[in-house]
Amino acid sequence: MKTLIVSFLLISATAQAASFSGTVKGLSIPNSHVVTQSESQQVLRGRAPSEKQMQELLDLGVRQFVIFKNDVRGEVAQEIADLKRLGAPAENIKSIPFPWKDIRNFKEVCEMTITALQAIEKATAEGESIFFHCTAGEDRTGYLASLWTLWSGAKTSARESFKQDMCALGYEAGNPHKPYREVVAKIRETLTPTYQKMLLVLKEARAQNQELDLAMCGNEPELPTNIAPFSCSR
Repeated sequence: MKTLIVSFLLISATAQAASFSGTVKGLSIPNSHVVTQSESQQVLRGRAPSEKQMQELLDLGVRQFVIFKNDVRGEVAQEIADLKRLGAPAENIKSIPFPWKDIRNFKEVCEMTITALQAIEKATAEGESIFFHCTAGEDRTGYLASLWTLWSGAKTSARESFKQDMCALGYEAGNPHKPYREVVAKIRETLTPTYQKMLLVLKEARAQNQELDLAMCGNEPELPTNIAPFSCSR
């Protein structure tokens, strides 16, 4: 029985990884994609990289890194140590312990989101390529990628971005291998409403011609009761 369970988990993991292959030439990181780019730099997203894949990123000229996940088993600390050993300067590695389901304090996660967006904006302004990721490169990574495309003006429709940057790349039910009750339902309950509130925060900031600032998180916006749901079909 134990062997069967292990085999099932391995098959599921393989199927999940195969469903979202990367599209960045020179990177073997699953679900790695270009979010935005200019002549001098790229904003890249993907799954948590192995040491070999960290070297691939450095070889591509990536100099900035955002680890957008909480450290569950010491994996974040290990990644930071590996990046430093491979030559990435400590000041170019930003670790933001963003949760995917245990979201209880909007101000806290809003500030984490703004911090991540500031890091991406700074890198693009300096003409440096940046890579950000969570664990699977699907939920938190999709959340951040979508908010960045909207803030940067690369996309203007939140619905379009939600579909393309999130659902199509594995956000909640966009990955058919995710357990519904334990994962998909939790994301719809916590992360998606956070995403919708951040849309309002960023929209208001743009309307006021404000720059990204943690002060934007002072007031938690209320979602309209009649707001159409944001969800990936299953």
